[in-house]
Amino acid sequence: MVRENVKALAKYIFEKVPARYVRREKDAFIERTKQSFREIGYTDEEMMIQQSRLGGRNLVVGPPDADILFTAHYDTPARNGWVMLLPLAKIVGMGIATLLSVPILVTLVNPRFALGLFGIDLIDHNIPEEAFILFFIAVCLLLFAIKNPHNHNDNSSGCIGVYNVATIVAENPDLRGKCAFVFFDMEEAGLFGSGAFAKWRRKHYPGKENSRVINLDCIADGDILVCASAAKSAAVTERAQMAEFLRTEGFETVQKTSNLLGYLSDHAKFPRGVGLMFLRRSRLGGLYIPNIHTGKDQVCDLDQIERLSESIVKYVSEA
Repeated sequence: MVRENVKALAKYIFEKVPARYVRREKDAFIERTKQSFREIGYTDEEMMIQQSRLGGRNLVVGPPDADILFTAHYDTPARNGWVMLLPLAKIVGMGIATLLSVPILVTLVNPRFALGLFGIDLIDHNIPEEAFILFFIAVCLLLFAIKNPHNHNDNSSGCIGVYNVATIVAENPDLRGKCAFVFFDMEEAGLFGSGAFAKWRRKHYPGKENSRVINLDCIADGDILVCASAAKSAAVTERAQMAEFLRTEGFETVQKTSNLLGYLSDHAKFPRGVGLMFLRRSRLGGLYIPNIHTGKDQVCDLDQIERLSESIVKYVSEA
């Protein structure tokens, strides 16, 4: 049964800050999330903002040197789901956007050179360079600057999941002091928030580099639970153990290795990081996350989040 405080935070997110794209939206999310943690017994002294020039503002609740980190990103994407012609995971869309940004930047700097690679001469076609510059600026805006109005699964669900886990952990005194809850900024821009936090944590707590990190991303729409990690040995071992445990809990689990074109999220910044996300299987057999980066991202199964949260806490308690 979904806890009332979890329902209240979800309701606020969906109604008040469905997009966390600009500073005021992110500030509102942070303040309401801090209030929710106060409701389950955390004090302001146990909360901090870790920030960097490129990494945005990360909210950390609990001891930052904790042995177990539960994480999610709270920033939301641009409305660029149309880039994905097939129902693939969201990282494919991000990968495509990243690849497209290279020729876009080259064109902005030197459109004559860029088009010359394709045998097009602006002078021959009597087209001013300014016209192409304006065109590619428009493309950049479509890819990166038009915020998506609905983000129930990506990644409100991850944030709700982390808070749900925290609510369960708060009821366990032995576990509470071992866990921290981190909400990353700037994941959509390229994992900058988690990268900044990982670097900061290595500097301040060098003995904690191999702490367990469980990252929740898109966990509210789908029936196949993907356990993903980078190819690092510690992460792969943790991933296998977690996948097997969650399978015994009744989840259909699949293990994947994170890379530029798939299953990449904030967990990849940590040597022992594992990412959890629910996907669906397409008629062609591939896995995909439905409706992300589009206005149709309006499904958030709170019962599924509750069930997963209970199982994750059980895993870290027994492992």
